[in-house]
Amino acid sequence: MFASDEVHGWSRRHILGSAAAAMAYAACPAPALAQSRRAELILTQGRIHTFDPARPIVDSIAIAKGRVLAIGSADEVAAYMGDATRTLRLGGRTVIPGLNDSHMHPSRQGRFHALELRWDGVRTLARAMDMLAEQAVRTPKGHWVRVIGGFSPFQFEERRMPTIAELNAIAPDTPVVVTLLYSQALLNRAAVAARGLTSATPTPPGTRYEFTRDGGAIIHAEPNPDLVYAAIGALPALDPAAQQLSTRHFYRELNRFGLTSVIDAGGGGHRFPDDYGATQSLAVEGATGIRLSTYLFPQNKGAELAEFMRWTENYEAGQQFGPLEHGLEIEGGGEFLTWSAGDFENFLAARPELDQRPRWRSDLLAVVRHLMARRWPLRIHATYDQSISQILDVFADADRAERDGGRQGLAGIRWAIDHAETVSDVNLARIKRMGGGLAFQSRMAFAGEYFLERYGRAATDRAPPLKTALQVGLPVGLGSDATRVGTYNPWVTLQWAVTGRSIGGTPLHGPCQHLSRQEALFAHTAGSAWFSQEEHEKGRLSPGFLADLAVLDRPFFDVASEDIAKIESLLTLVGGTPVWAAGAFADMIAPLPAVEPPWSPLNHFRTYTS
Repeated sequence: MFASDEVHGWSRRHILGSAAAAMAYAACPAPALAQSRRAELILTQGRIHTFDPARPIVDSIAIAKGRVLAIGSADEVAAYMGDATRTLRLGGRTVIPGLNDSHMHPSRQGRFHALELRWDGVRTLARAMDMLAEQAVRTPKGHWVRVIGGFSPFQFEERRMPTIAELNAIAPDTPVVVTLLYSQALLNRAAVAARGLTSATPTPPGTRYEFTRDGGAIIHAEPNPDLVYAAIGALPALDPAAQQLSTRHFYRELNRFGLTSVIDAGGGGHRFPDDYGATQSLAVEGATGIRLSTYLFPQNKGAELAEFMRWTENYEAGQQFGPLEHGLEIEGGGEFLTWSAGDFENFLAARPELDQRPRWRSDLLAVVRHLMARRWPLRIHATYDQSISQILDVFADADRAERDGGRQGLAGIRWAIDHAETVSDVNLARIKRMGGGLAFQSRMAFAGEYFLERYGRAATDRAPPLKTALQVGLPVGLGSDATRVGTYNPWVTLQWAVTGRSIGGTPLHGPCQHLSRQEALFAHTAGSAWFSQEEHEKGRLSPGFLADLAVLDRPFFDVASEDIAKIESLLTLVGGTPVWAAGAFADMIAPLPAVEPPWSPLNHFRTYTS
């Protein structure tokens, strides 16, 4: 039978802080313990939001050996002070548990981060094009200017994409690629020439080139993104040492916004273990500065089962690398389990029909049964309710077949649906009954205008049904799907969840699906920890939990809703160790070396423009 609701469900009681299971971890230690345990670090004079049911807001926290030692008033926590204790006075600043992104592609982004020009947060197309023109001048021959997602044309005052003619004018001799979500990619004339593209160039099914009169091209995913993947994959790469430094910079950039954990969903064109070298090297050195839970994403279409069989033979679910607890951990399989079951989230094209792919059911069934038998957690990309219904049928068939074979099936396996913008109430109840969770990302904040135009207001009002999922009692985690769709800035996700508006200000999910700030923050901390089976260690500032937290530059619960996305961290701790520091705390960490190559956009522009 399926796992019980009692084990897997998250009720409103959890969010409000009265769950009995959490109480066992959250209870403050007795005063007698103060004599045997001394804090290494105490933060005091803050407004610390703990998600501890017994003490939801305190002004002081004590940390020792990477975990929370005690919380409470300044006097209570002072009992844990020793001769070597360092004390930081926060001046009333807001502190939250470290943010945890339920679905991002960080190890892939790290490989390319130093080579990308980011338009995240840029408010005008004119400024974006000025940045591109400046970068084109410094980019040497043989290299490209690349803008790979993380923005929406609706964030610009001009509310449009650049034209090929504009790209040609500012970069006549430098190849330029600009990708929009997984829907389109713009190539200037120099890029088309560098790739040798012509009208005779073959394209995968569901894709096409549109060659423009001025010598450029537009790649269209209709809805298959393979051609967009290929355009990115054909670009020059960094050498291993430069990739490692690029990755360090990206992980510190995540720390800048208070992220302390990320669930890594693999990604197209990102092969395990070959392409994980930079992240694995950093993890072995204890230098990631962030905790990464990694799901393995097969790359060989039609041979996914063979990949998973090799992985489950050579690796264990839960296997860790390096000295940082949960610093780099193999979590399970996904977000793609098989390519034939992928329903691409391109709202500029019609919804794909899985049944038009003759092998998708048998492919998926074989992989899901294998992962169930090996007791690996799993997650699957599914945008549309129609796809979710069919995928749940396959999961149910796999569970039944495994149990008929004398095995456990889905019971006890942590599994989730990713994205789920149009999941229905019927399927919400079904996911809960089957013991799954929902990892929602802020893709609609970037693609919502296209969804609204194609599917209308009624569908948009509940895309996705954030509030309903919580009311049903499902585990819910928030995230970004960064970096090729959305930005990695978690405060953009939180603003979208609370306001229902895109980054261009368009109303999307209606008031009935808006989350309160408390609910949204919970989903982006403790909620996301469920998906890596760490909800009893992460996401709360309770005694015994990991000492991952962020001291914010603005009070999240008090700022105007339109200013949530402007929040940054002044001090981010992972296991009580500073991994980001700014303002009054800036001297607590050393700056990273400058990235290579010297002409990297990172040496000249902030990667997120607040």
